[in-house]
Amino acid sequence: MSLEEKILDKIFSSGISGVKKTDLKKEFASVDLDSLLNLWIKQNEIIMSKKGSTSYCWHKDSYLQYLLDSDPKFKYTFELFKEVKISFQNLSNSVDKHVEKLDGKMIVLMDSILATTTTRNPFENSVSPPQKVINLQNFSEDFDLTICKYSDSIGWVPLSTLRNDLSQKYEISEKEFYDLAEQIVDENRSKYELSTGGNEGIMIRGLVYGYVRCL
Repeated sequence: MSLEEKILDKIFSSGISGVKKTDLKKEFASVDLDSLLNLWIKQNEIIMSKKGSTSYCWHKDSYLQYLLDSDPKFKYTFELFKEVKISFQNLSNSVDKHVEKLDGKMIVLMDSILATTTTRNPFENSVSPPQKVINLQNFSEDFDLTICKYSDSIGWVPLSTLRNDLSQKYEISEKEFYDLAEQIVDENRSKYELSTGGNEGIMIRGLVYGYVRCL
């Protein structure tokens, strides 16, 4: 493991307590720590903030939990945003349902119009096309290869990046991809590690786990 990986792992493993910047400088005196920390901050890998007059470093997800545990105002604001988000989602779902109903009525109307102008085979469309069957073993192998292809210096890769590649290759939807990804990870817990974050991913207990790496 390189020094950069050791520093990142030190920060990640510190959890919501964070790790003092001064402690990192003492332990890793041989590297330009300030440059590395500034780079990771720009890449949204870590958060650096102060407790009192002392600078601490956190993994971004741990920092969020730290704020929720230590700052009542932030926790209230965060919960308020969650409620607003849920309200918008419920509204969006309601609109989608109305659109589906309208689409269904339009299909019935078009079928009725066509029935009056054409003679249709009574057995037409009576057999549904077979659903695409994905070989889980092949998909799992491609899943691992794609992780290796895009992973960063300590192995993490966004699940959205994997989805872009594998959904095109297997001609599957976003939901189908995450259903397969969740099945693979659940069946091989000792092989994969998930991390929260990102705009999409595998939902576990209400949290989005948008990053994965091979152990």
